[in-house]
Amino acid sequence: MVETRNHRLFPPVPLPAPFLAALDGRDEVLVSSRDRDRQGTVPVWFIVAPPGVVYLFTSAFSTKARRWRHDPWVRLTVPGTSIAAEGVAVFVDESELAPVAAAVVDRWGMQGAPTVEGLRRTIRDASHALVRIEGERRLFDL
Repeated sequence: MVETRNHRLFPPVPLPAPFLAALDGRDEVLVSSRDRDRQGTVPVWFIVAPPGVVYLFTSAFSTKARRWRHDPWVRLTVPGTSIAAEGVAVFVDESELAPVAAAVVDRWGMQGAPTVEGLRRTIRDASHALVRIEGERRLFDL
């Protein structure tokens, strides 16, 4: 059972270390999202940041972003393997950008985040979404 929470009050839950190790040196991860009727999977560029979470940058109007607004479940799979981790998609707001802004701009500079200020603007204006994928917080983790 996933506990709903204000993510700024609780630190992110890391994804499993073996999964993160399997991502090392890769450019893409397979990202699955779902809605009531179906599930979809697409390859997506990513970055890994402390404390062991994955960040994705996408159009705010993409199918996966729309799905995550209703159901934050996500499965990440290392391409070409069966190594996967399930987690929770958390939309990052402008106030949470500082620790990862430079890495996001470095990774997605040609896709809507050319500068840190540009990244802030795209998040603030909701044309793009920065999504943190973190492990599921279970009630006994509180």
